[in-house]
Amino acid sequence: MFAGEVIVALTFLIALPDSGDSYGRSGGGAVVLFGFAIAAAVLIPVLLGLGFLHAVVFTRPALALARRTGRGAAAVAWLLSASAVSALVAWCAGAPYGGALAWIAGIGVPPLLVAHLALRAGTRPGAVVARTSVATPVLVLVALATVSGMSDAGAFDTYEPPTLESAEYVGEWRGEGSEVIRLYEGGGAHVERVKANGFGSNGASCTGTGTWTARAEEPRYGTRAGVDIEVRGCSRWGKTWEVAGTAARPRLFQWSGDPDAGDLRILRRTGTAETAHPHG
Repeated sequence: MFAGEVIVALTFLIALPDSGDSYGRSGGGAVVLFGFAIAAAVLIPVLLGLGFLHAVVFTRPALALARRTGRGAAAVAWLLSASAVSALVAWCAGAPYGGALAWIAGIGVPPLLVAHLALRAGTRPGAVVARTSVATPVLVLVALATVSGMSDAGAFDTYEPPTLESAEYVGEWRGEGSEVIRLYEGGGAHVERVKANGFGSNGASCTGTGTWTARAEEPRYGTRAGVDIEVRGCSRWGKTWEVAGTAARPRLFQWSGDPDAGDLRILRRTGTAETAHPHG
């Protein structure tokens, strides 16, 4: 029962759209279904093991204590006490104690209720496992259909990147450390200590002058609007930067390597640049 409810909870966690900027990471639809199917093959045995551990620590002692004392409140007391101790572990790891306590105690309630009802009805453990195994994939499909329907209905406030005019890219953009890109009117560009991101770049940085052009969004390839910056003399230079942030505080970003596991680099506009390139 514990393993089943965790699978359903993970389904909601994966399928729910992120209200913040994903910086071009893919997600949703078939990607979510495929990723979840692959992960489930690995996670299910792990969750079954965790479910057994959960039963040993929470459910079985709570039921045993209730039978010994003849009071159902004893099971609740054990669940809350064990959850309070377990929440201390999460708190030591940096999680808020109140939130951790609510989650741990909350996920312990359904297994305890199911076990209690099964014992009262004389249901065998195998029957409980069989019913849970059938109900879990059904609830997973219901969860995915619910999230999909709510997304289509516009129930979620999803992030939309800003739309910038060509002139709005003009200015100074700074990244982490000393990375600077200056974009000038007329298409001139100057780059200082910006890391190359191509294969074999080995952390090399690029400093030089070149040109830039605004580029439109390409939905077919999942690419946002942004700028292409050509820099002379820089090998393995990633020329494409996409727009992020908000209209008031725009950003340019670029992935180095795989978007699902690579290095995200963000430039923030910090000021204006001269109207013309300093070197003409």
